[in-house]
Amino acid sequence: MTSNEKVSDKILQLSFRSHHNAYKNGDGSGAEIYNLSTQPTASWYKWSQILYGFLVFHYFLWFIPLFLAFWLPYWLGYPLISGILIGWYTVTYFKTDELGLGRHWELFRSNRLWKLLQHYIEFEIIREVPLDPTRKYIFAHHPHGILILTRIASYGGVFEKLFPGVEVRVLGATPMFNLPGCREVCLWLGGVRADKFVGVNLLRTKNPNLSLYVFPGGSDEIFETEKESKETVIISRKGFIRLALEEGADIVPSFGFGEKDAYHKFTIPKFVTNFILKNFKLPILIFWGKFFTLLPLKGGKGLSVVYGQPIRIEKPVTHPSDELVNEIYVKYYDEIKNLFGKYKIKYGYDKSEKLIIKEARLKTKSTQNVSAQHVKEN
Repeated sequence: MTSNEKVSDKILQLSFRSHHNAYKNGDGSGAEIYNLSTQPTASWYKWSQILYGFLVFHYFLWFIPLFLAFWLPYWLGYPLISGILIGWYTVTYFKTDELGLGRHWELFRSNRLWKLLQHYIEFEIIREVPLDPTRKYIFAHHPHGILILTRIASYGGVFEKLFPGVEVRVLGATPMFNLPGCREVCLWLGGVRADKFVGVNLLRTKNPNLSLYVFPGGSDEIFETEKESKETVIISRKGFIRLALEEGADIVPSFGFGEKDAYHKFTIPKFVTNFILKNFKLPILIFWGKFFTLLPLKGGKGLSVVYGQPIRIEKPVTHPSDELVNEIYVKYYDEIKNLFGKYKIKYGYDKSEKLIIKEARLKTKSTQNVSAQHVKEN
């Protein structure tokens, strides 16, 4: 689908599974449904999924093939080639693309190989309303989960199908851009560093279709991911809301279901994880999936992503007041609660499952007052 094609105003559902579907043909919803669950049943396809998944999820090992590419020419007796490769990579490493427009590689992001993981994880993606590609957006997604598996749902041309004409850059944690190999893949997938000035510059770029994708819960939300819990806990923040107001960008609420069931986790004392997170900006936890690797577990429900009703920001506000920030904050998290309540049973959650919104630490008294009122169970 291109940006020149007419976009349906119906609910759009793309499903890589044949079970736990939010909408079905003939259910009266009028949803436009694309069944993408058909896949080869041969064993080679299943092993291809496992192999590709192992390569993708063990991103901390991506420096190994990079190192081998530098070392192999030297070992074969061509040290000059090794020197040239190392010099070239050093230049690109310190280019700081993560602080600018990124290093987006569309061919890599839209590659059909992502379908291997989308079938393996059994994704379903819902878009409740289409978006005007001439406007700016901040897509704000909860929950973060341990590895943000739901981000894979947007690759392979899926995001372009949902929101034709809208291009995004994803704000990511600083350590992801420090590790060789991992850094390059994150940049190719549209990642940039999660600093405010980066977001401001992206929203002010001359590209009229460029928007942001953020995970407000951040690393703090990782530690709230509990597989056996009957509570889904998210961490709320207001920085992205203030940014949206300042830049006149609409906010698109997004919620993911099933993320917490993807891994087993060993509980580390909280004072240890808090110390490391505060001082080194690294979330430390012990977790494992299939075969005791980082390949996600298959729990039978699949993972689901729902994009809700956008919150319109009519025009930029140079210095938004705390009252205005709080007003949009409440609207956004009300929509998050609405998405959770509307889809939790459809996606296999128990009726008693609760959404807990925990407010991140705030600095001003006025925002603390409204936050205390809004921390609720759903």
